[in-house]
Amino acid sequence: MTAAPAIRTGRLDVFLLGRRAGTLDYSSRGNEMRFAYDPAYAADPAAPALSFSLPVRAEPYGTERTTEFFANLLPPEVVRKKLGPVLHLSRHNLFGFLEALGADCAGAVSIRKPGEAAPGPDEERLLALDDARAAEVLAALPRRPLWAGGVDGYRISGSGAQDKLVARIADGKVVLPLFGTPSTHILKPPLRDWPDSVFNEWFAMSLARRAGLPAADCGVLDVGGTPCYWTARFDRTRDAAGRVARLHQEDFCQALGADGERKYESEGGPSVAACVALLRSMRLGVRQELRFLDAVAFHVLVGNADAHAKNFAVLYRGNKAELAPVYDAVSTMVYPALSREAAMSVGGEKRIDRIGRGDFVRLAEDLGVAPAVVLRRVDALAAKLRAAAPALRDELARIRPSPVYDRICGVVESQLSRFTEC
Repeated sequence: MTAAPAIRTGRLDVFLLGRRAGTLDYSSRGNEMRFAYDPAYAADPAAPALSFSLPVRAEPYGTERTTEFFANLLPPEVVRKKLGPVLHLSRHNLFGFLEALGADCAGAVSIRKPGEAAPGPDEERLLALDDARAAEVLAALPRRPLWAGGVDGYRISGSGAQDKLVARIADGKVVLPLFGTPSTHILKPPLRDWPDSVFNEWFAMSLARRAGLPAADCGVLDVGGTPCYWTARFDRTRDAAGRVARLHQEDFCQALGADGERKYESEGGPSVAACVALLRSMRLGVRQELRFLDAVAFHVLVGNADAHAKNFAVLYRGNKAELAPVYDAVSTMVYPALSREAAMSVGGEKRIDRIGRGDFVRLAEDLGVAPAVVLRRVDALAAKLRAAAPALRDELARIRPSPVYDRICGVVESQLSRFTEC
């Protein structure tokens, strides 16, 4: 008679803003994960919640609610599948991945083995890479995503399927933060099938800033002769002494308790209406709702069909919550092979190349917002993009020439044609 497999268990400590917030417990029986706030933490009325979907309370959270939040801290299943042989983990072993990668997560969450000490603010552990070594690391990302396990102490998680290195950039050099030292930048090499992706994202993100939208700082860095896109993490800041400090944030899938593997509306993921309802539940105010709708309109006008709920986030500064800056903006419409179905529909229209003024009117009505208010903002944004896109194209072409700028400007012009005031 075959013996039943032994039940495996594990426990990890979960830190928020450097403070131990609670514990994550795992049992292989039913693949269960449970999160419980530490009693002292739960008794502190000023203690911030790990997530809007996980309010501070004495009772532990069951597997479903726990998994929904913590799985969103990890790369998607397609990336975990590649990492499995590297880390000797099944792609379904979320607890194992959190243990292996969780020392520096999005926002201010850090996950550690019990008793494992985090470096203090004056104890940063950093490994500077020369240009040749940095190029080797980036070249290895398709085989070793996130450079997981590439060097002792480098345990950083990141969401999204695109190859990326979460690190620091100092004086034009790539620096790896070790043993939970906070990272400050995300570095993305060119996509294999679309080598101009670096300049695409640089243009789109720069255009957002030119249009007056809060957007993450970004640029292009040559690593081993290859131009790579970098962006500064908006969930990092500097304290009064100039030291790197974490800011807590969570993407909309986490805040809504939604499955990040089904982040598209067509797969049952969050819609624009669900995102606005979240902002209202969080009582962020009308100004933040309109900022969100501005960002939705920008993604439409730049032709980004991939603006899903994990590409929107809430950023916490002390007791104040606000919409995070625009990030991960690209013009997917410049690539004919990519879907034209918008990650989130607007006013019932699912095709990004068909969304127009009337769809924003219907969206406003569905949300209970005066259509005139939304249209004024969309029209103002459209006017800014109409002027800014050609000027930005000419400016960036002088610094880093790329034919993708012209193609993006063509997309913007085409999208704007459906937003001409009647």
